[in-house]
Amino acid sequence: MKNCYYSKYEPIFGSWRITEELGSGAEGHLYRIRREDALGNVFYSALKAISIPANGEAELEAMMAGGMSRSEAEKYFRDILSNTTQEFELLAKLKGNSNIVSYEDHEIIEKDDGFGWDLLIRMEELTPLIRHSIHSEMNEADIIRLGIDICSGLVLCNKYNIVHRDIKPENIFISPSGSYKLGDFGIARMVEGSQASLSRKGTFSFMAPEIYWGKPYGHAADVYSLGLVMYKYLNDGRMPLMPMYPQPVEYRDAEAAFAARIGGKDIPAPRNGSDALRAVVTKACAYRVEDRYKTAEEMMKALETISRGADVPKPHKRKKGFVIAATIALLCLCAFGTACLMIPRDVTDIEVTGLDENTKIYIGEELVPEYAVKPEWFKDEPITFASGDTDVFTVDNNGVIHAVSPGESILLLVAKEYSEEATVTVIPKVTSIEGIDDEISLTAGDKLTLEPKLKPEEFASEPVTYEVKDKSVATVSGEGVITAVSEGETVVTVSSGGCDFKTEIEVSDPVIYTPTYTQSTKSSGSGTKTKKKSGASKGYFDSSDDEHF
Repeated sequence: MKNCYYSKYEPIFGSWRITEELGSGAEGHLYRIRREDALGNVFYSALKAISIPANGEAELEAMMAGGMSRSEAEKYFRDILSNTTQEFELLAKLKGNSNIVSYEDHEIIEKDDGFGWDLLIRMEELTPLIRHSIHSEMNEADIIRLGIDICSGLVLCNKYNIVHRDIKPENIFISPSGSYKLGDFGIARMVEGSQASLSRKGTFSFMAPEIYWGKPYGHAADVYSLGLVMYKYLNDGRMPLMPMYPQPVEYRDAEAAFAARIGGKDIPAPRNGSDALRAVVTKACAYRVEDRYKTAEEMMKALETISRGADVPKPHKRKKGFVIAATIALLCLCAFGTACLMIPRDVTDIEVTGLDENTKIYIGEELVPEYAVKPEWFKDEPITFASGDTDVFTVDNNGVIHAVSPGESILLLVAKEYSEEATVTVIPKVTSIEGIDDEISLTAGDKLTLEPKLKPEEFASEPVTYEVKDKSVATVSGEGVITAVSEGETVVTVSSGGCDFKTEIEVSDPVIYTPTYTQSTKSSGSGTKTKKKSGASKGYFDSSDDEHF
């Protein structure tokens, strides 16, 4: 092919030559390549060609303009290259599985005209699922076959302890025979040691909640993402919690649906499909890991049971011409897209000023960090903020953090496809409440004013609140005045600045001594009356009264 930069490497892989360009984009170029054997047989394949960095010195200079030194920029691109090599190793382990995109060969060639490398990757030609679904409606048999085939690929991933982490329609492909294949292992990693050490990456729309919130995760995360893909195709192309078809979809609907799903709201079954298939898909999409299928093999068996139990047609045959045309889309969707996305045509960092691992926020206060999206040409890109636990802190659309209660939680920052986490620690202002006894005894009708002393001294004037557990025993006013009501026991809680103190209140009935009188005889016109003291009542009557009895 004339005027092709990569033609200088021909014959590529020893026998292949570029015949035509199928497409190009930010990630690189996709070509059809051809080879002919000694008997005159002709074979075709796909070649993806990537340059790191894409624009050589110009891209290095752009990164240096963003604040990096040359050595830092060069290291950045070397890390990309190293990451890509790990992807080759993963795909080599999975090679030969009919439900994994076939990686055939690769070369990494150091550029002879400046800093960087050219990557040449040979792979099979396939139709992306997202392109196929636009031109051909998927029936229930197709969706079942999709689930079974991708589960089959994930079973092999499980064997090698690989979590894909980015299952979505763009990363699923269809072969000319109608088999579904899983591609783009760019962010897949081996699950080694603590699962908590894995980073949170992937496409948010299909991401499992445990990955999104930075919690430990494993193979069940891939089950969740596959369940969402199937849900989408069973729900008229709409994700969970979106307005049901044919209701119109507005701009904010997708954002609201995602926030509700990732926050733990139960999702309804998809609109279409048999009850059995809808049940399988809903279980795969369960918010809690323990409520899902634990492995892809378990999910695959459930789908195979449905397939055997119904007379379902085979998946549609794909037209050969369409397969060839659809390879143009392979440029953005093939197995190495993630490594190229790391080239700084997207957000590479979110710098946060005023919040680090040592920052503490007092309960009830606000923290206003400054955020800067990098590189510089994305500085106006909006950032989305989310709190991992709104009981600890909330965050508004401007990134202002509002401390709610003592604890620690994650602050999530997202700009375009880039995401970053920061830990927010909320601490109490008041560390102790003194000046109140642990136990207080009162008599019904008594009043007592509590006088708490707050420590440390700098927060001695913090507002104080009072709460009584059983108001039939005692009540407490906003000023801390306890009124004993009736016999019994209760607890009064004194709170201030994130600190609580509890005191037990015991109320007893008052002891009342009542004198008793009896009649006695006394000379009087109408008769005689006697009065006699009954019972002891010292202190209630004066002793001088005894002579009258």
